[in-house]
Amino acid sequence: MSSIASQESGRLCLAPFDPRYASEVAQWVETDEQLRWVAPSTRPPLTAAKVTEWRKPSGEAFTLLREADRQAVGYGELNSMRREPGHLWLGHLVVRPDQRGKGAGQVLVRALLAYASERHLASRVSLIVFPDNTAALKCYRRVGFTIVGEEYHQFGGVGPRRKLLRLEIDPTHITPDRECATFRP
Repeated sequence: MSSIASQESGRLCLAPFDPRYASEVAQWVETDEQLRWVAPSTRPPLTAAKVTEWRKPSGEAFTLLREADRQAVGYGELNSMRREPGHLWLGHLVVRPDQRGKGAGQVLVRALLAYASERHLASRVSLIVFPDNTAALKCYRRVGFTIVGEEYHQFGGVGPRRKLLRLEIDPTHITPDRECATFRP
């Protein structure tokens, strides 16, 4: 597998989410199944307005950008766990379709973890993933997340309860990809 940043795309940087990218991010989710994986409480179709509403008041949203042309490559969020200082939650992680399988997801996750450690002094970062989202699960495991349990959620208060895997990592042990530029305040 070749790193996305070492290809024609150049260096990547993590930047605070700019709503002007919301329409583009919405287009990255191509099927209802992908929407279930990325945002299980969001009803299809995904729109720019729904993307801008994802970020929680206690959270931060980011875009992974190609440094040379500021083209968006990935999107993700860091959210605080209310009753657990030093514990953050990754959410709504998505990569542009033509960049999947090339390492962009790992660059995004590593950059978010480095930010969590450096800016929030996080000692633990968690996320949940559907077991059938094998590409995402593989990405998270490659970065260093470990499965710590299972959870069952009923999204939107209707339908069946769904099994998800809970993964965690200590972000202080993760080094961001060298191809990823420093954060843009």
